[in-house]
Amino acid sequence: MTNKKENLRLLISLGLAGVMVAAILWLISKLSSTIITTSSNPAQTSSSVGNKPSVMNLGTRILLKVQTYPEKTDGVKAFAEKDFTTAVIKFTASLKNNPNDPETLIYLNNAKIARDNSDNLKVAVIASINFDPSLSEEILRGVAQAQNEVNNQGGIAGKKLQIVIASAENREDFARVDNELVQDKSIVAAVGVRRNAAVYNQNRLVLVFPIERPNQAENSEKLDNNTINSQPNSSPTNYSFHVNPLYDNLIDTHSRYIARQARNVAICGDVRSSRDNSTTSSNQILLEQYTQAIKKYGSNVISTPCNLADKNFDPRAFVDKAIETENASGFLLIPSIRNIYFASKVAQEVKGRKPLFASETMYSATTLQNGKDLEGMVLPVYWHRDANKNNPFAKNAFQLWNGQVNQRTAGAYDALQAIVAGLKQDTTREGLQRVLSNPNFSTSGATGMIKFSASGERQGEALLVKVERCESCSSGTGYDFALLNKK
Repeated sequence: MTNKKENLRLLISLGLAGVMVAAILWLISKLSSTIITTSSNPAQTSSSVGNKPSVMNLGTRILLKVQTYPEKTDGVKAFAEKDFTTAVIKFTASLKNNPNDPETLIYLNNAKIARDNSDNLKVAVIASINFDPSLSEEILRGVAQAQNEVNNQGGIAGKKLQIVIASAENREDFARVDNELVQDKSIVAAVGVRRNAAVYNQNRLVLVFPIERPNQAENSEKLDNNTINSQPNSSPTNYSFHVNPLYDNLIDTHSRYIARQARNVAICGDVRSSRDNSTTSSNQILLEQYTQAIKKYGSNVISTPCNLADKNFDPRAFVDKAIETENASGFLLIPSIRNIYFASKVAQEVKGRKPLFASETMYSATTLQNGKDLEGMVLPVYWHRDANKNNPFAKNAFQLWNGQVNQRTAGAYDALQAIVAGLKQDTTREGLQRVLSNPNFSTSGATGMIKFSASGERQGEALLVKVERCESCSSGTGYDFALLNKK
């Protein structure tokens, strides 16, 4: 009997122990799930969706990963931990190693604002770094320079300028970028290129375009309320502004010059696969616009196909056929930034045989690095440092970045300069829009006097530049873009 009672007690004890172990394991699992779903990043924005981090970044993530020094990594870590004093020290050290890094300069200024607990105004810059790192870096460089200047001068009515970088990780995040920006009421304006300008109008957030893209009016993907140049019928007030004249001006000025130099023009495009719809449509539109404009000024566009994106493309065969079969008397190159190298291969075959032209995409340091093959090539631009030698922007940019900048950096600088000038009069979203839309508004920038029409456009004409050899030019390549008198 005693043994039976002892066995019963043992079974009861084991049962109770099992229940207690199960309860403990259940509590641990609940605590673990709570820890996992809680953000470990104290600087993460409140607009994160689900488990996805916010697309907006003040200094807690490295987006430009070229030449990343340990000091920059340490600065980002310190910023995320809200150790802003250390972040300032580390970002400053990183810039000594790589002074040409605009992302670090933006993070440094943001860290100083956080360290000093300064009153601030927040402006976003949209940079599709994963999709076009070169263009994004050029835009960030202009924004960083403008932010640095205004903060060194005391800010805007005593408030420092904080820059948040908005960047999509993938194409599905493009809508998230727009939605997070317009919904974050602490952001008073944005700099960037968006197809869906309608969402900015509807949510009353000023969007200033630093560069222009080919006219989207003929884009097959176009929706009436989803283009960069059209305004939605439901929002009569315009919140989109352009610091450069529309792209049509570039094409028209350039095509008029091309038609005077060449009777039969061969065009090399860069039409990618249908998987990349935005690149395909944009380049195809540009090809069509150039074709129409060249014909308008009396020259012909030959039919010999040329696609720089074609893996089987043979530059020599194309050039020989264009000249020998269709009597091509000039060649126009329209590559994407990523394919400038392949465009230079066409130029190698053309060199010394016929005049060479290119779209504004080739207004870049990569072109000058291939200057031997591209010497004599003429292309259109909105800005050139010699167009207004009294303007301090180019000199200041060279001192800050230890190198020359191009029109995309100048445009981004002017976009933020326009916003800053407007914020000096009114720091609200609606007030800023009214200031920029006022016919009496104007401010000076890298590209001259900035003034907007009622529809947010800027009037002006394109310039032409030519790739020329130079003995002691600052590009370091032996070649430079020389301003051309198009008349």
